[in-house]
This record gives sequence, structure tokens and C-alpha cells, in this order.
Amino acid sequence: MRLGALSFVLSVASLLNACAQAPVQSQASPPRPLAAPATLQTDRVAQQIVRGAFGEREMTMNCIVSVRGDLLTVIGLTALGARVFTIRYDGSQVQVEKELPTPPQLTAERLLADIQLAFWPSAALQPVLAQQGWRLTEPFPRTRRLWRGSALVGEVHYDDDDPWRGRSWLVNLQHGYTLGIESRAPDAQ
Repeated sequence: MRLGALSFVLSVASLLNACAQAPVQSQASPPRPLAAPATLQTDRVAQQIVRGAFGEREMTMNCIVSVRGDLLTVIGLTALGARVFTIRYDGSQVQVEKELPTPPQLTAERLLADIQLAFWPSAALQPVLAQQGWRLTEPFPRTRRLWRGSALVGEVHYDDDDPWRGRSWLVNLQHGYTLGIESRAPDAQ
């Protein structure tokens, strides 16, 4: 294993350990503001395998994330292809069609906010987050940190310069879960 990859894996492992020990804030904490889908400034589609750990519960889903102009759509599927949910966000309203249960920490708005945290350009997120006391930093290459006031509430690590391909790891310290995401373009093998 290359030294850079080993360092990355060790930093993610230590972050996951910290997440397991971090206190989970109340479910009633204020939601993270969402940027309009158009702030991505390009259309994107990605197929993802998402592995989540929510306390003692773990789950794996296949997701299709699509950004087309002013519409962000996320479709979650089981490994066998059954639809778990469809979420649509047009910049002002979130619409959810839920077919199967998901962990309580994974609300539609929180999932959309995590997608934006991981995949949107920081320049597009900064103004929206700053309006409500959130702050986004990138202290190291391929690392993002989300702050609420002086508290670190989330972190994302990437294995590629383009977050829309390859692997990323998101830790939501505020709500006590982690997501491992493998992204690729729909036509990539």
C-alpha cells in the first residue's frame, strides 16, 4: 500500500473512532441549509454504492444522484434493486417518496445536505452556510470540515480530486453516523 493511501486510511479510521465516541446532539438541532441545485453549475449523474453505519445498525444502498439544472434527485435502492426512496429538491421544496424504512438519522434534508457537503464546490456552499452560522474549511487536500460555530460537526475525505468519482468518506458527528460512498459515472465499468 502506498504511504499516502495508508496515511489516508489511518486518518479515516481515527476519525471513525472519534465519531463512535462523540456525543450525538439532539435530533431537534437546526437543519443545515441547502444550496439551490443550480449552484453546482453543471449537470451531473453518478451511480453510488453507499455504506452507512448508524450506531449499531449498518446498511448498504445503491443510489443514483442526478443534478439537472434546478433539480437534484436521489434514488435509493436495495442491493436487489427495490426502491427505498426517491428525493427531489428544486431549490425551494424537498419532496420524498419513501418505500422502505431508513435509519432515523438519515432524513431526506440531511441526506441532501450531506450530498452537497461532499460533492458541491465549497465556493457554492460557503455563502449559504455562512448565513446560518455554519463554516466549511478544507484544511488538507481532499479533506473538508464542517463547523457549527466552534464545534466540528462533519468531515469528508476523498481518494480522488474529483469527488464525483472514486471513494469518499463522510462522518456526521452531529448526528452520529458515517457514510462510505463509491461514486462512478453511470456508463463507467
